[in-house]
Amino acid sequence: MRAQLFSAILTLAVISVTTYGFIEWKAVESARQDAVCKTAHQHMETLQIRARAMAAGLSVDAYADAEKAEVDKLVSALDTAKNDAEVEAVIDAHAAELQAQDAASDAELKNQGSQIFLEQKHKEQRITTDIKQEIERAEKAVADACR
Repeated sequence: MRAQLFSAILTLAVISVTTYGFIEWKAVESARQDAVCKTAHQHMETLQIRARAMAAGLSVDAYADAEKAEVDKLVSALDTAKNDAEVEAVIDAHAAELQAQDAASDAELKNQGSQIFLEQKHKEQRITTDIKQEIERAEKAVADACR
């Protein structure tokens, strides 16, 4: 009788310790996965900023300064708004400015096809092949790490 009771307690203890160990392992693995995913996202964002800076023909620091100046301009415009209508007007104006910049970029890309006719040189690609490949690898790493 004592042997059966001891055996049952021992079996229950082994099952409990194994379950606890498995739960702890899953928690640690989940935390590791989250950290890897976060790191992969940060690397991807860094590469995207670097690519945008290269496309703009600026250094990363100069691009960050230009972006900061744009944000400061928007924040100060929002700070001077006195009511919701003015805030909406500032946001709409900023959105229109961004759309105009996108339209200008699209027009420039479409115009590159007729540059030979206008005796202009094509713009050289500013984003290097190695950066493009690194971005592709980073996208794959994000997809793998953040399942």
